[in-house]
Amino acid sequence: MKRFSIFTVCVFALLLGTAVLAQDPPAQPNPGQRGGPGREKRMKNMDIDNDGAISRDEWKGRSLAFARIDKNGDGSLMREELVAAGTRQARPGQRKGRVKQMDTNNDNQISRDEWKGDTKRFNRLDVNSDGVITKEELRSVRRNR
Repeated sequence: MKRFSIFTVCVFALLLGTAVLAQDPPAQPNPGQRGGPGREKRMKNMDIDNDGAISRDEWKGRSLAFARIDKNGDGSLMREELVAAGTRQARPGQRKGRVKQMDTNNDNQISRDEWKGDTKRFNRLDVNSDGVITKEELRSVRRNR
């Protein structure tokens, strides 16, 4: 009886191990791809009428950004256009230009008053929560991505 119990446990463990190994591994984002599954969720959240496209009415960002992303000029953003916009990265010179444009009082930091973007993003970039974003904080956020 004891041998039968040990044999049964071994067979069960073998079957269970085989079932686990037979499953597909969880989807991993491509290392070269930015966004991954989170991008799909954001797209669904923005697409209020669930038509697979984001219209100007659904767009919460700046209209200039919408126009830049809308490559075919049809007045709606498709998934492919958003993916293409997300994979384009600013060259370092462009980043410095944006920071310099926001720094209207030329104190080498961006205060809440100077910030033109989303409040949540400002809070995320303001690592030490002192109410200003410095170049060092921007560098540390980029390094930790």
